[in-house]
Amino acid sequence: MKVLLFALLTLPALALAQTSVPTDFPPDAVVLTDQGLQQRKAGKVFRATLANGQTWRLEYKANGYVFLNTGSGYADNGKWSAQGGQLCIEWNRSPSGCSETRATADAVYVKRSSTGEVVAMRPE
Repeated sequence: MKVLLFALLTLPALALAQTSVPTDFPPDAVVLTDQGLQQRKAGKVFRATLANGQTWRLEYKANGYVFLNTGSGYADNGKWSAQGGQLCIEWNRSPSGCSETRATADAVYVKRSSTGEVVAMRPE
């Protein structure tokens, strides 16, 4: 009985600890100019996995449109731009706004304004 009680009390804490949300950019990530961010995103498809396991597929068109598909079946689209080193998106259904970004050689990192989570977006 003590073992069962211990398991019931500690397993949720362990699960919570394993899904901690990263809120800091990698130490080697750098701020991109607006032009640099445009070049990294325009005409490309990116994939991301959030700390909770949810997956995103984002397609950034060179004409300023963006398309989102998630692993749960949610989809949205809107217009994107680079402004002041931030990635700004005006979604049709989701909350719109700008997010702080940084980049490394293999990924563009976006800090979600809704949660503070830093998400790695890797090109396909």
